[in-house]
Amino acid sequence: MKAVHVFLGPSLAWEDARAVLPAATYLPPARAGDVYRAVKAGAKVVAIIDGYFEQVPAVWHKEILYALSAGVHVLGASSMGALRAAELHPFGMVGVGRIFEAYRDGVYEDDDEVAVIHTAQESGFAVLSEAMANIRDGLFEAMRHGFIGRATHDTVLGQMKRRHYAERTWSLIPEIARSTGLPRAEWEALVKFVENEKPNQKRRDALQLLTEIAQAGTRHEVPFQPPFEFESTVFWQQLVSGVRTGPGASASLPIDAIRSHVGVVEDDADAIFEGALTMYLVVKEAHRLGIRTDPEQVERVTERFRTAQGLLTPETTRDWLNRNKLGEKEFSALMDVLALVESVARHHSAGLDAFLPAELQRRDRFQTVATAVAEKRDALAEFGNTFPSAEDVGTTTDDLLDWYERRFRKLGTSFDDHIRARRFYDGGQFVCELLLEYVREGAQETSAVQVRA
Repeated sequence: MKAVHVFLGPSLAWEDARAVLPAATYLPPARAGDVYRAVKAGAKVVAIIDGYFEQVPAVWHKEILYALSAGVHVLGASSMGALRAAELHPFGMVGVGRIFEAYRDGVYEDDDEVAVIHTAQESGFAVLSEAMANIRDGLFEAMRHGFIGRATHDTVLGQMKRRHYAERTWSLIPEIARSTGLPRAEWEALVKFVENEKPNQKRRDALQLLTEIAQAGTRHEVPFQPPFEFESTVFWQQLVSGVRTGPGASASLPIDAIRSHVGVVEDDADAIFEGALTMYLVVKEAHRLGIRTDPEQVERVTERFRTAQGLLTPETTRDWLNRNKLGEKEFSALMDVLALVESVARHHSAGLDAFLPAELQRRDRFQTVATAVAEKRDALAEFGNTFPSAEDVGTTTDDLLDWYERRFRKLGTSFDDHIRARRFYDGGQFVCELLLEYVREGAQETSAVQVRA
């Protein structure tokens, strides 16, 4: 049973859980990466009862699929476990209990049906609010036993559902009764029923799950046979990279510690957080759209990155990897993400372009860009209805490119790769814009000479 890992918090006290399944390893509510860690620690059965919702990233579907693909039996009930089981039962995750069935059948749709606030593990995960699923259960049972009628049931249910999950408690019944005019006899009977019965469907489902594991005996010793093939996507690689604690067991670098340090110390924390958000959302969007990188694209992005970072020799590359605590595998995953950023930007180019004015305004650079665009338009008007060629302005395309490298930046090893990095997907379009800038700056120089004269 030490191969059974149970993620449990406010739904059921660990002491009560051990009375049913004494030899299991009990862990706090699951968060992103915890199921992956359990598999790496040798778990053969993973039971998810409770999990975090808002405070930290929730347990990922992908890591549950990873566990199933590794032959681990994964079961869920009561809270986060019921949610994930309802979503993943077609892939082999086993759901247990009435709350799981309600999610599976579409009776429950919102996460807040099982969400509660509670104290930390040191205080025993004491529950400070009531789960909506428990409120539904209590109201139904009170009505079934004749303590309240349908109208009182529906009124209290509706009022509770309108509240934020952190505010829901049975102690609201008198307040709801006064504001809605419920019959005194009914709401007082409801209060007594709740005090006596303490309806708790989440607890019952958690106990049912643990009982089923205990009764399974040796059945769970046979590895689970997944009905799917697990795909190790870039998104998954990033999760695994985030779960790792560092390049060695002695070099622990928890993600929350990194985040806290950046927030306090780094001057450009906003830019770092925004960049991390961009990469996260890009990878997630690529996963949703089915966008994948190809080796040639990754190679181009890698070469561009190495040039920008000055990683031109094996020695400089090795030093950079060591400074950033990256192995070759992790570096390749980073390059995959950067290639996805390029691909997703191209896929959403029209939508992204629509937000360029807002971003320039946020950076207080819109006026400069707007002025330059207007000057290009005015300079172009002098050539009539025909867009000028390089020869029309007394230069050549090669000379334009030389001017670009002197005036702005080096093209690097590949013209095509360079213009992709600058969000151009056609060389002719890039040269046209370059020509416009050349004409604009020439017009500015002519104007300055006339002013001095």
